[in-house]
Amino acid sequence: MRKLKIAILTDSPQIPAWAFDMLLRISEEGYGEIVLNIVNRSPKSSGSASPFLYRLYRAIDRFLFKNRHDAFANKNLNDLPNWAVPELLVQPVQQKFTDTFSTPDLDWIRAQGLDVIIRLGFRILKGDILQLPKFGIWSFHHGDNRLNRGGPPCFWEVMQGEETTGSILQILNEKLDDGKVIYRSWSQTDPLSVQRNANTVFWKSLFFVPREIKNLALMGEEKWLVSKEALQDVPGHYTPPLYRPPGNFEMLGLGWRLFIRNTLRKRREKQYPAHWEMACLEFSGHEDWTILKEKPIRLFDNPAPQKSFWADPFPIEHKGDTYLFFEEFDKEKQKGHICCAKLHEGTLTEKAVILEEAWHLSYPFVFQEENDFYMVPESAEAGKLYVYKSSDFPFSWEKTGVFFEGEAYDPSLWKSGGKFWLFVNQKPYVACSPFDELNLYWSETLENPVWHAHPANPIVSDVRNSRPAGRLFSKGGKTYRPSQDSGLRYGHQVGINEIVRLSETAYEEQRVSTIGPEINPGALGIHTFNVMDNRVFVDFYFRK
Repeated sequence: MRKLKIAILTDSPQIPAWAFDMLLRISEEGYGEIVLNIVNRSPKSSGSASPFLYRLYRAIDRFLFKNRHDAFANKNLNDLPNWAVPELLVQPVQQKFTDTFSTPDLDWIRAQGLDVIIRLGFRILKGDILQLPKFGIWSFHHGDNRLNRGGPPCFWEVMQGEETTGSILQILNEKLDDGKVIYRSWSQTDPLSVQRNANTVFWKSLFFVPREIKNLALMGEEKWLVSKEALQDVPGHYTPPLYRPPGNFEMLGLGWRLFIRNTLRKRREKQYPAHWEMACLEFSGHEDWTILKEKPIRLFDNPAPQKSFWADPFPIEHKGDTYLFFEEFDKEKQKGHICCAKLHEGTLTEKAVILEEAWHLSYPFVFQEENDFYMVPESAEAGKLYVYKSSDFPFSWEKTGVFFEGEAYDPSLWKSGGKFWLFVNQKPYVACSPFDELNLYWSETLENPVWHAHPANPIVSDVRNSRPAGRLFSKGGKTYRPSQDSGLRYGHQVGINEIVRLSETAYEEQRVSTIGPEINPGALGIHTFNVMDNRVFVDFYFRK
């Protein structure tokens, strides 16, 4: 395997922190080598200055919501370890919005035999430069190009109250934001701040290029190109106008609506705190998913809803009885612990707290291996996963050790092909959301497991489908993975995904159904879905 030869396009040695970390990661992973920095001699802005009120809003927004991990802080290329990359100073032929390269510069760049050029500077590129690298010029668009082309990045999604903010990596062509897409991702839109929304999205996007350089190096050209076909759009699909910074009057309206919308939202959240309740639905493995909307719902009675709420129900059958493990969240302490109760004639009895730690516990993933019962609850606050073994099932548990090193959200285990597969959500970067990316690991054993990262990680990079929502299960000879869809809000609805391929080298799934909170009128969300025989155990999100 040879290293890919990579060049970057820059306007100066000063680049934003997210791009600095991207280049550092490329260097550290070793699948590509940056061999050339193509520097613009006379950088020029794309058009006239933005309208005054837009600039004023952005200045206030940056001041109020500046993150300690600032994706846009200035970094210097020369501060990269062992940075000794030669520079090519070019004077582009500059039109109103575009830059093209002269023939001598093109000839010199062509002679370098580049595989990839990463665009971190210049304006809209035109001409032969687009065809010089073997795999094109890679450029970011921080927005979903199916819905939003132009800019500013991550702005219109907030102002228009869109559920998600997309981001893509594309191979540039002559049309704006219409290149061949090689990476797609979606995050939940921050409802309050453009700065905060952009900070999260840009930090996450730094991983797109290193991931694709690695994939290209390991898969080879042919397989890599085939793997990108599913990401492409139908030609001519885009009909909205290209977005631009709003004029002064438009910005006044946008700012006022943003203020009113968030004032009302904050008032509702304060007046009606978040509350979760668990329920059980009848379910037959031969029924269609849509039948769940017509099934009677039995909510489990929490005797002290003012003090706590119940969520994340995980059922287990043992010696003819059904036990339900779940998170009980103490509203005063703002911390969860794990409870267990016996299910008797639709009622939870013998409820007891079985696990409590100094950190928050939730998502009590309980499973049986041979004759023993184990539990791996979420403990992301502790920065690692611990495994507990039952000494007297179901109410007595002992911590036996560390199950997985590193922060991990909603761990879900599946045994297949003689291996144990661990699905967990993880932040790609400390300033990113834990909702967005699902990673997969496998181990040959559960005793002192050695977890191998799947080469396709993250196997999902989409807030609408990544985070686990319960145990994987089989139905009609197929395997399904429940997932949380937190596009609109955290825990909004559940997706049912059929696992099409699962191996040490490949993973593929497809959404086959969506279960929303509308199955229980008045509920605002549902984020756990655990199937057991002819029943489904779920939880519902309310504000009350």
